[in-house]
Amino acid sequence: MTSSGDVASAVRETRGPRKVPLSNPDRRREVLDAVLELLAEVGYERLTMDLVAQRARASKATLYQRWPSKARLAVAALEQHRPLITDHDTGCLVEDLRHLLVSWLAGWTSLDRGLAIALLEGSRTDAELARLRRERLHRPLRQAAQAILARARQRGQIPDGVDGELLLEMPLSVVLMHVLIEGEQPDRALVDRVVDRGLAPLLGTPLSEHGQ
Repeated sequence: MTSSGDVASAVRETRGPRKVPLSNPDRRREVLDAVLELLAEVGYERLTMDLVAQRARASKATLYQRWPSKARLAVAALEQHRPLITDHDTGCLVEDLRHLLVSWLAGWTSLDRGLAIALLEGSRTDAELARLRRERLHRPLRQAAQAILARARQRGQIPDGVDGELLLEMPLSVVLMHVLIEGEQPDRALVDRVVDRGLAPLLGTPLSEHGQ
């Protein structure tokens, strides 16, 4: 006996593409949301335009007209999803980095771990995706980090012999390891632990109220 749920699913699968142009912001967001769901579910390698067309009820030809490659489509979806990176000058390198990490992880959802893994997986084999990831997805974070580093150098907050670029990469890398490999929740508690128990002692900065 066929259940009502099976019938509804069959009806959805047999319905044709929606006749709403991708110039419509809501329709474009709907398609890109479908891309995000699929990226998190199946990864980048198994993502296809056919899958996106079916999930989003869109014409594959229309998708290719707007996004000429899978890499461009995936990056467009990830750009829509990424948080707004903000740079706040607190006068202290450690606190500037704390703010950057919190803003970077803001709005983390159940999809994000799968999306990050899919992006890393795809960048290994797709040169176009790797280039677009550097140019379009990582640029806001990199620019904010460079501004923080420049201010810290002007204030004399980076000890002699310490590689400033590496110093900024360390907390970002540690957070990613805990989130992607250990499966931890990327919350404020994790940020404070990394900053106050890892970065602050390295710089000789007193613990903030978060690390007491």
